[in-house]
Amino acid sequence: MRKALWVLAGLLAFSGCKKDGAAGSEAPGVEDAGPAAQAAEEAAAAGPYRVTPEKLTAYVAYQRKMLEVYGSQVKGLQGLGALVDAGTPEAMAELRAGLKVVEAKAKAEAEARAEAGLSVTDVNGIAEVVTAVIGQRQLGRTLQYEEELHKLEQLQEKLPPEQRTELAAQVASMRAQVESFQKLADVRRQFGDASVDAVLTREEDLLKNYQEMIRVFTGTRR
Repeated sequence: MRKALWVLAGLLAFSGCKKDGAAGSEAPGVEDAGPAAQAAEEAAAAGPYRVTPEKLTAYVAYQRKMLEVYGSQVKGLQGLGALVDAGTPEAMAELRAGLKVVEAKAKAEAEARAEAGLSVTDVNGIAEVVTAVIGQRQLGRTLQYEEELHKLEQLQEKLPPEQRTELAAQVASMRAQVESFQKLADVRRQFGDASVDAVLTREEDLLKNYQEMIRVFTGTRR
């Protein structure tokens, strides 16, 4: 159960950041009325974030850096659940030491962003588009709609004319699903063609990072 929660937390953390600050973090429940918050509000008012090839290249590098950070974090937090369950003074001392890994995460994120030349707005904006594009493409592969459509079309060709007509609606529906995953019409309407096309040029790298992140948080990364 704990491993599943860590995977979920990693997926969310890997996608983007919270508001920018001195170390990339802020106290919960405190509204940031500084320049970073104002910039985020202005960006939201301007519409969807525009992904450029240059920013996307920087984001891919940022992802790779954060893979190392999260890999170290997961290792540092292994066994903390058992320490909590133990509840002894020695265990709690070890627990406090382990939590320093969490405290270092925000600083590492800020350093990775600075190294990549990205702001929090950049990271969150790009992550939103990347998540939509890669998630949709990956879902299409997982569901194997294209393969199922091919099988359905082959079956339709072998049927008598009257039965082909009965199957036509199902074939058309499946074809529409395939085109939706391939052409990303809904995602394009939300984020624009330019941003989606930019993400697709790095689809292989982004998918590789995503799969590597899964291995990090499931403990299967070598």
